[in-house]
Amino acid sequence: MKWLVLAGVIVVAGCGEATPPPSEAHLAFTKACVAAGDSAAVCECRATKIDALVADGSVSEDVQRAFLLQAQGKEDEADAIMVTLPPGDLLHQPSLIAEAQLACVAPN
Repeated sequence: MKWLVLAGVIVVAGCGEATPPPSEAHLAFTKACVAAGDSAAVCECRATKIDALVADGSVSEDVQRAFLLQAQGKEDEADAIMVTLPPGDLLHQPSLIAEAQLACVAPN
């Protein structure tokens, strides 16, 4: 059964569905994250997790932009975006990102 699932994944992966190139926000976040001292793999994972949350509508592009600004050390600009969010989003969206990014950190 495991092989059947794996074969299905390979067939779907080989069907010519191209992965879109990373967004400018994705590339900028990854660059800022690496510059801050995290590994490229961890930073790529974090950027991908944020992209997925934006793509499925769980996180707004404004929150994505705030996380990018924060990664770039622009705390005041990030805060300016975050204070415009409704209270529920202010707590919920960053929590979703933090939870998703836990998968990017190797267990100790």
